[in-house]
Amino acid sequence: MAVKGDVGKLMFENAGGTEANIGELRSWSLSVSKDSMETTAMGATSKTFIGGLISGEGSAELLYDASGNSDYQAFIDDVFTTGDAGDALFELFPDSATASKKIGFAGIITGAEFGATLGEIQVVNISFITNGAITSAI
Repeated sequence: MAVKGDVGKLMFENAGGTEANIGELRSWSLSVSKDSMETTAMGATSKTFIGGLISGEGSAELLYDASGNSDYQAFIDDVFTTGDAGDALFELFPDSATASKKIGFAGIITGAEFGATLGEIQVVNISFITNGAITSAI
């Protein structure tokens, strides 16, 4: 069965807060990559590899809400937090009705892009990287 994108959800907990569903979410994405290390022995005629370190980066697009609740505001403002206080917990859900199907990780918000265009809904684009292990129960 296909799952529509409009049922996705993003949960966020910054260093000083509690886990909360981020409202006004328009989209989220996560790209995961794994390094590869060559293990070819001398004299071999074909290269061999093993998987190495795993990392991820992603983004979220929010509709701008000037009266946004504190959880929404904490998510946007986390880009202004440095050091260990900038670490946060993320949970990405393809389907908000299925709580067991999620991707979880500690991460750092690395960027926020704010803007306004005449005649269009204002959006806030957030970028983040993973920090440590990524768990997947998709």
